[in-house]
Amino acid sequence: MVYEDAFSRLDEDDDRVFYERDRMVAHLDSVALRTVESLIGRLVTGPKPAILDLMASWDSHIPDSVQPSKVVGLGLNRNELAHNRTLTEFILHDLNRNPELPFDDDTFDAVINTVSVDYMTRPFEVFAEVGRILKRGGLFLVVFSNRFFPRKATRLWRDSKEGARVALVKDFFGSVPVFDSPQDFLSAGKPRPKDDKYAHLGIPSDPIYAVYARKKEP
Repeated sequence: MVYEDAFSRLDEDDDRVFYERDRMVAHLDSVALRTVESLIGRLVTGPKPAILDLMASWDSHIPDSVQPSKVVGLGLNRNELAHNRTLTEFILHDLNRNPELPFDDDTFDAVINTVSVDYMTRPFEVFAEVGRILKRGGLFLVVFSNRFFPRKATRLWRDSKEGARVALVKDFFGSVPVFDSPQDFLSAGKPRPKDDKYAHLGIPSDPIYAVYARKKEP
């Protein structure tokens, strides 16, 4: 059962103010990022897919093997989106203010959300909107790790253990009838790259969790 303030945050100030600061940094280590690219390359199939990068930043982590017809980025920081060379276009849009996505029904072959689901304050509405804009058979891939900005992550996310977060994202998918049963992916325990700033601590590479599902065929 989701409690009343489950999607409250420590910092409830306007997200547009928080994200106006450019953060041209990797939010995961290089080993974890290669895992994300590999996963996207394996799941996003078909010729020249139209892709939406939901809550996008300066890198979409889409491998060269995918070769999309277009990649639309939807996010909050204009400079970060402008520096993202994968994007063919971008839109400034605050999902926590307005979860309605500015696209027609059945527009995209794939929607990717990377290390951002923890900041959604209206995830059930957002997932329903993704179901609307996906084509039949289209993929929604949600990727996350154990790193996030505590100030902006929801209370439910902060209070949940890592494994429980997988179940939580599956619940978001399960609330939208158009999705097939979600599947999950885990990559953990890989060696951290030697040039990483945390390598001296002896901790492994950032874990990668993913939950994904396709929109049901007619």
